[in-house]
Amino acid sequence: MLRRLSPVLVVMTFVLAACQGNPALSDPKEIVTSGFDATAELNSFHVSLALDGSFSMPDSGGTFALTGTTFEADVDLDGKLVGATFAVPALLGLSGELRVIDSDLYFKTSMTGTMWSHMGGDASASASPAPDVSSMIDELRAFLDKEGVETAKLDDVDCGDRKCYHIELTIPAELMNEAEADASMLPSMDPSEFFGEALVLDLLFDREKSWLTEVSTSLTSESVGTFNATFTFSAFDEPVTVSPPPSDEVTEGTDFDFGF
Repeated sequence: MLRRLSPVLVVMTFVLAACQGNPALSDPKEIVTSGFDATAELNSFHVSLALDGSFSMPDSGGTFALTGTTFEADVDLDGKLVGATFAVPALLGLSGELRVIDSDLYFKTSMTGTMWSHMGGDASASASPAPDVSSMIDELRAFLDKEGVETAKLDDVDCGDRKCYHIELTIPAELMNEAEADASMLPSMDPSEFFGEALVLDLLFDREKSWLTEVSTSLTSESVGTFNATFTFSAFDEPVTVSPPPSDEVTEGTDFDFGF
């Protein structure tokens, strides 16, 4: 009888082991680096951005509402496909759509009419090679070890029908000043005017797969206003389909006239 049951017990053991998933992690730095490692291996995903609050231009003094500002994109890295839409209601009701198919880019906005503008061929063929993901992860690990950078593991949270690690990442303004100084192509700015003493990011990572599922932050500043930003990632490794617009709706060229 025992011999008859032993194969069943072996199968049950493997099934139970598979159901356990990855062992729970407790070190917040390990969760972050493991999460970015796993996310970098994805072939496709959906990303969305939601903003609310208001933003003030530091020099001009103009203020506009961010509520309703959105960005959605389906991305297939292997297939070189991107299908994206965006909306900025406060900017004269601006909305638009972007499609990337290999080396071809199609773009239209509510301010440019119903026709698509197309760029492709030589302009895209000379694009830079894909970044070295392994080196980027190594740089991330080194950054997390810098003095002043803090990572804290908060209580796990529900993310859909799954559980996610919740990590709070705090980056001092001084370190962002150093990064800005190295980026000579960027306009000069003082990060403390935007983020105060530090930028605080909330990161959610899927406990089973380690994938990054959400990045969010809240900002309150006398100079630039108060707003919330949330990036959400989903549809991991699901098929992505992006088709070119009808040929009679496409114009060639790289100039986008937004009408102002």
